[in-house]
Amino acid sequence: MNLDELFSSASPSVVLAIDIPAAIADDIEKASVYFSPDIERLSVNADRRGVTIVARPGADTETVLAKAHRAISSMVRAARDIPITVHYERENGKPIARRVNEELIQRRWMFEHADGQVSLAGAALKLLTTLDARLAEAYRAAFNAVDQMYPAMVSPNLLHRVGYFSSHPNAASFVCHMVEDFDELEQFRAANGGAVFSAPAAGSVTAPQRCLNPAACFPCYERLQGQIIDPAPLVLTWSGRVFRYESRNMRGLERLWEFNVRELVFIGSEAFTLAARQTMLKLLDELAREWDLACRVESATDAFFPTVYGPQSFWQRVKDVKYEFRLPIEPGENGKERTLAAGSINMHGPFFGEAFGIRLPDGEIASTACVGWGLERLVFALFSQHGFDPETWPNALRGIFS
Repeated sequence: MNLDELFSSASPSVVLAIDIPAAIADDIEKASVYFSPDIERLSVNADRRGVTIVARPGADTETVLAKAHRAISSMVRAARDIPITVHYERENGKPIARRVNEELIQRRWMFEHADGQVSLAGAALKLLTTLDARLAEAYRAAFNAVDQMYPAMVSPNLLHRVGYFSSHPNAASFVCHMVEDFDELEQFRAANGGAVFSAPAAGSVTAPQRCLNPAACFPCYERLQGQIIDPAPLVLTWSGRVFRYESRNMRGLERLWEFNVRELVFIGSEAFTLAARQTMLKLLDELAREWDLACRVESATDAFFPTVYGPQSFWQRVKDVKYEFRLPIEPGENGKERTLAAGSINMHGPFFGEAFGIRLPDGEIASTACVGWGLERLVFALFSQHGFDPETWPNALRGIFS
């Protein structure tokens, strides 16, 4: 089938005819922001027999379609219909509040600096710090977790070493600086003496020297490189700043470029990490009741780049190595019910132990697992579920309004 047969130019939008498995329809829509800068919007048709693409004015439709076809085909080709397993579920019977982001802004509890960047104040900030402190306290009590702190920037070599660039190149954020050259620096300085920002010339900045950390746990393994964990097991926790570029998907507190994560890392035998996951599910039930949180824990996959989506997501599904904490939030524009992944449990096996030479006292390669909560997403979900009247909030969290 040639490209002329795949769309109708008479339509205000372009239709790409390709069968979409139900299991990956949402993932295709989210990944579409990386298919082409000329795609304004892509949606999977209701019958899943194709996708509708709205291209930007003046775009080369044939090129846009070709890129979308290659990307979607990569995801569809290796897709497997593996049922989602629900490991925990709780309802609270409360109606879901709407326009939560807008209400937070109106109350001046949230300010949007740019797409994917917000600052918090008032009850929203107090809620975030309360949740973070409660998780840290719970982790110390349940796992004897040791507090840590790590930098927000990491080496590109670290991300390459753990395969991040081959799995998630679209989400990486690079850091560079001006070259140490008087003429280049003076030219840049002079160009920015006026009212409008002038970007430096390509040759005036260095190649990326650092990356903004896209996964809270990565620096932890680098710090433990070559070490024997004695005594084992070891459990670590910290609050870290995390950065994932989300393109046009960025919206309010739901999907940020820069956000806060409360992290928990388990390092020990495989049996220990599996047992820790079960303990974490029991702890989640305790916290969900304390916060009166409607939530579901289900098997999931990471948002891999389209060309590796199939095999990577298939492996995660088969091995059941990723559990997501999905929380009901306000419906979408079409009234469709939505949930937001506000946290996850991730089983790494010996991957990081092998990559960084981390061993147990008996010489065995250490297995690892981690739990991460996106704190801004948790804040958003709680306001979605409890609204803005303090009387509707659980006692454990009502103090955020004082």
